[in-house]
Amino acid sequence: MKQRRLADVRSLLGTPEFTEWWGQLTSARAALRDAGARYEELLAQTTLMEFRAELTQKNAIDTLYRAGEHEDTAANMLFEATDLENKSFKGVGEFEEQRFRSSEAWYRLGAAEKKRDEARDKKAPDTELKAAERAFTAAHEEYERENARKLRLWDEVERLWARSAEVSLLVAEERALGKKVRKEAEGLFALAEERKKRAKELKAETEACASQVEGAKAKVSALLSQAREKFGCATGTDFLYFRQKDDHRLAYCIALVEDREGYNVEVKPLGVYQVDRQRGVAFLEPARAAAPSLEEGDRRFEDYFLKGRKGEVRAS
Repeated sequence: MKQRRLADVRSLLGTPEFTEWWGQLTSARAALRDAGARYEELLAQTTLMEFRAELTQKNAIDTLYRAGEHEDTAANMLFEATDLENKSFKGVGEFEEQRFRSSEAWYRLGAAEKKRDEARDKKAPDTELKAAERAFTAAHEEYERENARKLRLWDEVERLWARSAEVSLLVAEERALGKKVRKEAEGLFALAEERKKRAKELKAETEACASQVEGAKAKVSALLSQAREKFGCATGTDFLYFRQKDDHRLAYCIALVEDREGYNVEVKPLGVYQVDRQRGVAFLEPARAAAPSLEEGDRRFEDYFLKGRKGEVRAS
């Protein structure tokens, strides 16, 4: 780090060599800033797309399970419908047998009624009339039993037919739902694959952008190293430093950034400031030709921490 007077430092700022270097540094830092912002945006997009792809894949699997549930329900209902159909066939057979028995009972009831009426008409003896009455009553009771059983059997057949028709309709609906949901699952799987593909593309872009960021960082670092060689200064991130020729305790620094809050004074690009070797940029002063005494520098430093940048007394 070379010793320089303030006039030399200010003169350096106007040389074509420094102007060219400063333009390159400004461009390199702008490129680094843009590449960094682009990298963060791509990284966020990649993370979001990977999450969306994973979530879509999970939804597709869940939807496929739902399609399977509809198909299983349809299969179970079809089994039930087949069972109901078989039971209804059996019920119809039992009904037909019972209808035959009921008809025979009806014929016997008609014969008993006719025999009773004939006994009444010819004024048969009481014993014969009572026997005819008992035969009619028994025939009537038998017919009522057989006919009631016939009606119960028919009601059961109609109940089975109604339930069979209901289940058959529901089978068709569950099958349709199964196809519909399976198609939805296929669409989700396709969407998940598209998002996975897009996530891979974004990841590749992110990696390429990361390389650009590293390249921009390397360029900035190279330019700072170049400044060290060209201008005989020490290089930091925000400042270039030169030893002060007339006072070994002090140094001049050239600001490479604009910063309104980070230091004790507002820092402007290419502003020349004065610092002492112990405090460095913890306490910046605008550069001036006459160096302050050690006591004056200590007093100013203490006033800064006691009163702040605006001269306000800090709370102890």
